[in-house]
Amino acid sequence: MESLKLQLLKLSEKIAGFGKENLDEMLHTVAEGLRLVTEQERIRIYLEDLTKGALSCAYASGPFAGEIREATFPIISRDAIVSSVFVSQYPAEFRNAAKQNLSLDKGFAESFKIAASYLLPITSLGKSFGVICIDREMAGEVVNGRDKGLLGDFVASIGERLDYARKYHQQLLLARSVEEYKKRETAAFMMKSAVRLIDRLSLASVLVPISGRGGEGALEILASYSEEPQLKALYDEQGSIDLQKGKSLISKYVDDNGVISDERLLRPLFIADLTQHSLQKRALTEKMALRSVYLVPRFEPESRRVICLVNYFTRDLYRFSEFEMGLLQTHAEMVESVIREIGGEHLEIKVLAEITDLLQERNEELQPFLTKVLSKATELIGADTGSIAIIEEREGEKWLVVEDEEGTIVGAKNKEWLKKYIPPFKIGGQELPPEERSLTGFVAWSKQPKIIANVEEEQRGGGFHRSMSELIKSEIAVPVISGDEVTAVICLNSLKPAYFTEEHKRILQIIDRLTSRHIADIQRIERLQNEVTRLQSDVAYKDPQISSYRLGNIIGNSRKAQEIVDFINTVSQPLFNRIALWSKNVLQEATIGLPSILVLGQTGAGKEFFFNNLYNKLNELYRQEINPNGELHVKKTNIAAYSGELTYSELFGHKKGAFTGAYNDRKGILEEAGGGIVFLDEIGDADLKTQVQLLRFLDNGGFVRLGDNQERFSRVLLVAATNKNLLEEIGKGNFREDLYHRLSELSVTVPSLNERREDIPDLATHFLGKLYRTYRGKDEPRDDAPLLTEEAKQVLVKHTYKGNIRELRSLLLRALFFRKGKLIGGEDIRRAIRDGMREAPTQAAAKLTEEVADEIMTQIGNNKDFWQAVYEPYSQNLISRDVVRLVIEKTRMAVGKGMPQIARHLKAVGGDINNEEEERKRFFKFKNFLYKTVKIS
Repeated sequence: MESLKLQLLKLSEKIAGFGKENLDEMLHTVAEGLRLVTEQERIRIYLEDLTKGALSCAYASGPFAGEIREATFPIISRDAIVSSVFVSQYPAEFRNAAKQNLSLDKGFAESFKIAASYLLPITSLGKSFGVICIDREMAGEVVNGRDKGLLGDFVASIGERLDYARKYHQQLLLARSVEEYKKRETAAFMMKSAVRLIDRLSLASVLVPISGRGGEGALEILASYSEEPQLKALYDEQGSIDLQKGKSLISKYVDDNGVISDERLLRPLFIADLTQHSLQKRALTEKMALRSVYLVPRFEPESRRVICLVNYFTRDLYRFSEFEMGLLQTHAEMVESVIREIGGEHLEIKVLAEITDLLQERNEELQPFLTKVLSKATELIGADTGSIAIIEEREGEKWLVVEDEEGTIVGAKNKEWLKKYIPPFKIGGQELPPEERSLTGFVAWSKQPKIIANVEEEQRGGGFHRSMSELIKSEIAVPVISGDEVTAVICLNSLKPAYFTEEHKRILQIIDRLTSRHIADIQRIERLQNEVTRLQSDVAYKDPQISSYRLGNIIGNSRKAQEIVDFINTVSQPLFNRIALWSKNVLQEATIGLPSILVLGQTGAGKEFFFNNLYNKLNELYRQEINPNGELHVKKTNIAAYSGELTYSELFGHKKGAFTGAYNDRKGILEEAGGGIVFLDEIGDADLKTQVQLLRFLDNGGFVRLGDNQERFSRVLLVAATNKNLLEEIGKGNFREDLYHRLSELSVTVPSLNERREDIPDLATHFLGKLYRTYRGKDEPRDDAPLLTEEAKQVLVKHTYKGNIRELRSLLLRALFFRKGKLIGGEDIRRAIRDGMREAPTQAAAKLTEEVADEIMTQIGNNKDFWQAVYEPYSQNLISRDVVRLVIEKTRMAVGKGMPQIARHLKAVGGDINNEEEERKRFFKFKNFLYKTVKIS
């Protein structure tokens, strides 16, 4: 019982968290609670609908759900128990429908095989606004007494929120009805003007596309006019025109999706004598005596979808003059304008107001904000479901992601019963194989919105639809663009074919323009906060046993360490003064070039640790003097991880199409971190082209993205680090001397561990405490790290370190794992040193790995392929993971980082992976082997 109450409380809280746009989600959650209590599957929820003057079924589940949704009950009636419960606000039930004597209920129950039902009112602030019905197909009790109390409490808890969403939903329905009325009235005015424009016209009408319940298309009469009321009445009686092949004259030219299929109707069409066309409705020529018609189509140029079809009828055989046809074409153009614009203005104003209100709320996280945007877009446009995917980079490729592999939503989606799991979608166009194409991926790639009127036709034609539900019949997607980069894609779906219009596209583009900057800002802030969190975690930990922390968590017993502390304290304030000018956009300061620091030191000495503490100091100043709640922008990268164009792209960005795999424009880290600080590790490995551009950038902040010709500007503090002797590299011609002098205006050398031995005892205690917190067992206290004996500390002090801080951490980790008690003694450390020497790969082993990798490369160059030379030997444990990794590394150096190029070079594939099914499967098998089995990074 208590467990059930807790589950219902969670559902109530979930409903309270929905916005006013989420009526459907609320109703599904209510139904979930009802099923939880009653274990009944047949549920109906009626809501007061003043637009229809009835109780409309807003939710139904179980058999006949679709038909039940179409049936309404009167708000006030003595012939329906639903109406009685609504008026009386008291629950009611019947246990045997056969004994019911209320006429409306009896017929309803017979039609939908309902034998028994329990009904309870939904109220808010003392007023009814709906009724819940829980049905059974067998006679008898539906809900027991205890459960009735639970249901009453649950429904009472969600009433106010549900009523709020109902009113908003019906206001939109009313607004759409008013818009439709205005369109019809204005279109009728235009038809009247046409008949009076040309004397020989007897009747004018305008037809617009609609979809039937089964998806079949038709053209309905939006408006008509004749000077003879009887003629207009007869014409209106004919109703809609069926667009199924062979059902009407118009179906010869327009398919059942409302798309022009015969090119003759791409221009105005004159039919001289309707009596000669058997498919024409006979009433037109017999009852109404209409003979000639001039059809003027107005359609969307790209899709050929009909916007409206304007008919100008005469009673006698009449050929319009050139002047008259030109006049009627201009008139039809005005009619199209009416259909597009009248009423749509209200919706645009509504969108502007709703999104503006949303932007004024405090939105600190991306996912909740996207969910609100999607809810508003779906409800305002009247779509059935939708999603917002954000762009993520994975393995060097761009993907659109709504939710991760664990099902955690990172973008947004609504109505999950229609879209359960949405996998990541690749960004791309025709180059993608058909099974990888999607509407959102195409829109992100092209940066253009797109409507798919019929998803089945799109799939048959190898187009851009990836089905998430067989119920979805049409969809629309619009890119969210900030600056010149796509950051997300909004996609809406409908259960009706050809639902979305150019007006809907325009509305979504308004939403894009209103929200794109805000979305980009939130993304940038979240990336920055993640970076800062990682960075601060490195400087936040302080061991209570140590008193020699000098700055952040720099341990400074030695003179060399104190020099590092003094350097940071000395340069931080002047550097920050410069950064503060950037926030004020003082242009004059750019003329002296950008500030930079060159950090030198051996591998593992702590160059990045130095940077982290420098950033932490600057960030403290930023919060004190500029923004107490903000973070100073920061970016890090390792130059050695890239090569050639990819290095340039990482720093300065690239334009779409600049190289293979560049599917979108991309900012480089120097642009992303504008106004902040950037750490470039291994600067000595930068290629000469990158060095030239870096020098130019440091001189005036200017740069050009790869493949672009537009000069851009950014201001950052550049901190570059290297373990190489740059003076020697200059002598070898590998490094520019002018860049060296520019970088080394402020230069600091991080000492090796062997140069600061007096710091080793405190450093060891510090790292041992951090390692213990990371690896401790569940039952071990957080602050009860093992202690180093004096002997252990002296062994560490006397050891000669080749790997500096990294080697010290490795020794301590082994000692921590294999200790025998709470104390780590000298023998524990000596054993850790010996084990480390045994675990270190010998030169012979490394040489053997190199030789095996070279032999495999030779075999592939001669007569073997990847599967014979690598895959089979690895599967049989004949070669090691290190050998496979070295083969891939050597291939990357030869042909670049792209997986397709690597696969072709190693003969893992032999054909076109984009168009040949077998080759595509081999390529996926190749990638899975490397990423999942070998775990290539």
